Amino acid sequence: MAADGGADGGAPASTDEARKPRLGPWDTGAKVLHALGLATLLVSEYLRFYMDDVRAGRPVPDTVESALESAVAAARDGSFHRTFWDIQEDVSFGQERAALWAAVFFAVVVRRNNHGPTDLQTAISVVTAAYCAIAALAGSYLLSAGPPVQFALLFSFGAMFTVTRE
Repeated sequence: MAADGGADGGAPASTDEARKPRLGPWDTGAKVLHALGLATLLVSEYLRFYMDDVRAGRPVPDTVESALESAVAAARDGSFHRTFWDIQEDVSFGQERAALWAAVFFAVVVRRNNHGPTDLQTAISVVTAAYCAIAALAGSYLLSAGPPVQFALLFSFGAMFTVTRE
């Protein structure tokens, strides 16, 4: 092993090599989309937690009620949400929730794995980022859920930037 690190398995020879993202120039954009997908997942799971209460007519937080009203309005008016819901349903074969869980899980695995093949990891990262983008656009009505959205966004961005290996 060379004393200064380098191509024989040591540390990168220059600081420019150390700063270059392993998954390519779109790594930061993919990371942002992965974080948005995780935030969408967290907020949608938060709302699912209250669905039994809504169905039973029990009181729910105002943020949950307003988010669900926004979802119903978005579904009725044929807005862009409907277009992205249809795309999301088509690319996930009708299993939108499971596909979003899988996309977020794979994003975390790719971000943590230092030893996998770069080309495969880049492909997985791009595909999961694309699905997370579709899910975030389809679920953008969730922004009316108030404080849970802000928490989910902060947590998601923190998590995705923290789990990314250097």
